[in-house]
Amino acid sequence: MMFSGNRFTSSRGKNFKRPFRFKTLAGKFTVVLLVTFLINLMMVPATSQPVLADTSTSTTRIAGASRYQTAIEISKASWDSADSVVLTRADDFPDALAGAVLAKSVGGPLLLTDTNQLRPEILTEIQRLHASQVYILGGTGAISANVENSLVQNNLTVHRIKGDNREETAANIALTAVPNSSQAFLAYGYSFADALSVSSYAAAHSIPLLLTQTKTIPQVTLDTLQKLGVHTITLIGGTGVIDPSLQTKLEGLGYSVSRLAGSDRYATNISVLNTLNFDPSTVYTATGEDFPDALAGSVMAAKGNNPILLVPSKSIDNMQAASKAQTLSYLQTRRSLSSTFTLFGGWGAISYGVENTLRTGSVDPKISLQYLQAYGSSLDEYLSQLALIPDKATDYVDIVAPNLFSLDTLATGQTQASGSFTGPWALNDPSYTQLISAAHAKGLKFMPVLGCEWSTDGKAALDATLSQPAARAALINNLISMINSTGSDGVIIDFEYLSGSTAPYLTQFMQTLYSQLHAQNKELIEAVPARTSNTDWYPAFNYHDLSQNVDYLDVMTYDFSTTNPGPIAPVSWMNKVLTYTKGEKVDMSKVLLGLAYYGRDWTKTGTTYTHVSASPKTAAANAATYHATIQRATETGDSAGIPYYTYTDSSNAAHTVYYDDLTSWNTKLGLIDTYGLGGVGSWSMLWVANDNASSIFSLLRSHLR
Repeated sequence: MMFSGNRFTSSRGKNFKRPFRFKTLAGKFTVVLLVTFLINLMMVPATSQPVLADTSTSTTRIAGASRYQTAIEISKASWDSADSVVLTRADDFPDALAGAVLAKSVGGPLLLTDTNQLRPEILTEIQRLHASQVYILGGTGAISANVENSLVQNNLTVHRIKGDNREETAANIALTAVPNSSQAFLAYGYSFADALSVSSYAAAHSIPLLLTQTKTIPQVTLDTLQKLGVHTITLIGGTGVIDPSLQTKLEGLGYSVSRLAGSDRYATNISVLNTLNFDPSTVYTATGEDFPDALAGSVMAAKGNNPILLVPSKSIDNMQAASKAQTLSYLQTRRSLSSTFTLFGGWGAISYGVENTLRTGSVDPKISLQYLQAYGSSLDEYLSQLALIPDKATDYVDIVAPNLFSLDTLATGQTQASGSFTGPWALNDPSYTQLISAAHAKGLKFMPVLGCEWSTDGKAALDATLSQPAARAALINNLISMINSTGSDGVIIDFEYLSGSTAPYLTQFMQTLYSQLHAQNKELIEAVPARTSNTDWYPAFNYHDLSQNVDYLDVMTYDFSTTNPGPIAPVSWMNKVLTYTKGEKVDMSKVLLGLAYYGRDWTKTGTTYTHVSASPKTAAANAATYHATIQRATETGDSAGIPYYTYTDSSNAAHTVYYDDLTSWNTKLGLIDTYGLGGVGSWSMLWVANDNASSIFSLLRSHLR
């Protein structure tokens, strides 16, 4: 059978996606349900299995808006109080490389400051810790007398550890931190990566970290080795930074010398991580392209004898081939043993792509966004859908997105929008914590959906909210407050029913929200209706402009047939949508392919059709019940086709059913590679059943990982 398009002229089947609106009132909910919902619900297979413990790789991120703030956030995450802190300059590393060993020995964090002034937020953190002593690393050229005076004026005792050069400073730090030691690490003092690779282990085991030049061991370093009583030395770094002649010299002086090294900083890092006896249940991760995050973070890592993994800021692909292979092998081992990863620094330090590599083990993973959909305030329904994701969930899914929030409509006579929205529970309700904890336990990001009512009232409220500056600002503030109070990882905006004249205000809203969320290392995704030209439906959605202000643009390439029987999404039409998207100069790596899990059962009454939603499992079972012959709607470019059948029910009503199966989904998912898309956004887990979840997610994995 060949099919022809019958593009909708009305609501795009939104009764399936927005079947109700909820309002919170005195702890109770008023839910308005369409009759369609009742029919739909009968066709959805019930699931009641609990969310099981999962061993997926999870990632967390400790970050601030700057290197100073990131160090503070690390301090807050690790210390409720500390008598002493270590303070070093933020813009250069020589005096700081041995600082982790000192910080661990005095029992406090390592904080960063400017050379010439004490940043007020640093003083605030010192006071929060109730610290009484501050150890300054370096002379007044590194941290000025002005900074020291500010500390003294705030009743703090200051100890300055310095030397005439970086090697002497490191030596004096070692002698202060470690009175004696039978072993020591020796690293090149004119770059930071090798020293930072070993810093958490050195701090955890109170092993001094000393510095050398490439072809000369400074006398102060040799003297310190002797003062400490060292017998065993481990060189950190290859022969390009520590010449073989230095090992020969040290051995001639009676030391036992070994070397941990690789072809570059990343390979050396992996050599250190694979050789030393870390506890790798948690792997702390920092960029190998700068020092502050790894330096401050190494003190936190030292508390648990955990390693610091160094990665490029933008992509694992930026590594040399050998280093990349070694890093991926390490990641695969750690993932197989269910290590967790804690990242230091914001997305400027470690990109979202690198974070995804840590979570998935894939160099170029595609995003798997799975929407959760529940009617009313059913926490159990959300949890049961989440439980359908197989164990080792990060092999299949990155983000789960429940349809939680709806923009408030305007009261009668109201013209000024409030920018408020409501959800199924009050924001302090433990249901949010339970749902988000279940997602995070599987290693998944949690991004709730904010939508709006698909009605005249909903459209009026959305137009007013976006076009009125005060309401737009209030909505952004309310969203950020919701994200922070619930612990969500970002938000998905699903505004679909609005006037074309509202287009510039929608773009302004997304631009402002994006900048504010990114400052907090939160994500923003926008779901947009499918378009095939600039003159067709939904003129409010400027793909190009909107794509500049999101992490991903979820293009909903489904709901093609809504007035007459036909496929939810024929491949030819999906191609048209994606071709249009590309023509709008959208970065296609930011585009998610909208994929529908549901089908439709059409009933003909006279010359008109009505429809209800049907899950793939229900559609196939229904065909068997009525002994219908399943055919496939094929077209040029899609020889596999989309399954459909007809039947007559017990009331003698004629039905036509279109749905998808693994074969048709496989063809559609192939568009991800064809267009270089960022991944998939699947609507919704409501239509997935226990029986087919495993096969669906295996198919996703084959295309996304």
